[in-house]
Amino acid sequence: MQLIPIVIFAYNRTSHFKRVMIAIQNSKIKNKIYLILDGPKNKGDKIIQEDILGSVKTVGKFNKFKKNKIVVKKNTKNLGLAKSIAKGLDKISKRHKSFIVLEDDTVPYSRLVEFFTSCLKKYNKEEKIAAICGYQFMNFDKKLKKLKTVFLKHFIPWGWATWSKNWQAYRSNNIKFEKKYILKIPRFIRKIQKKVLIKKKKKNYWSLNYMQHNYLNNKYFVYPNHPLVKNI
Repeated sequence: MQLIPIVIFAYNRTSHFKRVMIAIQNSKIKNKIYLILDGPKNKGDKIIQEDILGSVKTVGKFNKFKKNKIVVKKNTKNLGLAKSIAKGLDKISKRHKSFIVLEDDTVPYSRLVEFFTSCLKKYNKEEKIAAICGYQFMNFDKKLKKLKTVFLKHFIPWGWATWSKNWQAYRSNNIKFEKKYILKIPRFIRKIQKKVLIKKKKKNYWSLNYMQHNYLNNKYFVYPNHPLVKNI
């Protein structure tokens, strides 16, 4: 089975990033990794990012990774999380048919990549599937002996995967969210949007727009019946 590239977004949390990388290494994951590092805001960020970059060099802590397995892409200026993800995945989607996304605070469990890979292959031709998510609420399913899939309409960006065609469709979406569309969106999404607007942090919550787009297109997200990723 073709290995799906893993895209990791990081900024200035060295210890978080290293935990993600250690988990990947311990799981003996051989997928190609793209590290997308957002640009620094100040000198302090530059120092921290040097430590992050040092950890992925062949002479660094993660020297078991080969050079051609990790591709580092660094933004020339600080874009913020939402723009960094959009810009990064726009480029990745032009190079690969599908991809796995992790942020520097999402530590993958051993079966996460296997689950993503299997679902991306199984649901490749299912038009109603938007993406695959790796997180699940604790105790969602107490029978943990068997890993099963669950179909839900909400989206949790703590470790997810999708096909490039779906990402490009979202990015080219020109629907203006007029009142007739807004009323079709679940109440809980509207409540979250309202809180985000009050806090004036709307630009950082790209996942709300992504979930809204797929909800209006009547698409579902595939989940495991228990968490395959830990948010730290």
